[in-house]
Amino acid sequence: MKTIYFVRHGRTLFNQLWKVQGISDTPLTDIGEQKAAELGALFKSQDISFDAAYTSDLGRTRRTSRLILDHSLNPELVPIETNNLREVSFGKFEGDSNDLMWGAVSDALGNSELRGDSPDEIKINSLESLKELDTTGLAESYDDVKGRIRAILSVLAHSEEETILAVSHGLYISCLIYMLSDEKIHVSSIENTSVTKIVFENGVFKIAYIGRTENL
Repeated sequence: MKTIYFVRHGRTLFNQLWKVQGISDTPLTDIGEQKAAELGALFKSQDISFDAAYTSDLGRTRRTSRLILDHSLNPELVPIETNNLREVSFGKFEGDSNDLMWGAVSDALGNSELRGDSPDEIKINSLESLKELDTTGLAESYDDVKGRIRAILSVLAHSEEETILAVSHGLYISCLIYMLSDEKIHVSSIENTSVTKIVFENGVFKIAYIGRTENL
């Protein structure tokens, strides 16, 4: 059996300012750095040792993965960077307020339930419309994100390592959960530096738990 610990990056400046942060990037806040280090120590205290680490190639995930590993049982590991773990791209809306972006999509869909603080499941199902509103060609639909998820899962499935750290992003991890559950799990949100455990056994990826911050 293979075990993958998907971790959302630590809290960032744009998280604090409630701004859209897909493939754009801002640094971790002091609390973001602290929580990432604490998570590494938590893995260590629970005797969880990693055979390999993967991270999105964005700065906030690279920093988070380094802090986790530096305080874990595996400070010598060098994370493998990949854009297949990147956050959903929001095109022209990058850097805008979350309420402005999702409000624009809400208006386009005529869906008054869609807001910046809506559950991730509603946002996932609105990504196609967001992509249609984008004028840069950079925004991604749910199908686009699923393609990247399948690519990284294939890499993980064929790797020799058994226990793997994968540092990624909130809506991306929600898309992962939604996809692996055949869209049956109603995803709300993924907290910063929370852990979602996925196991791979007999050729199948299964969700062990979602968004934990203790008892890993």
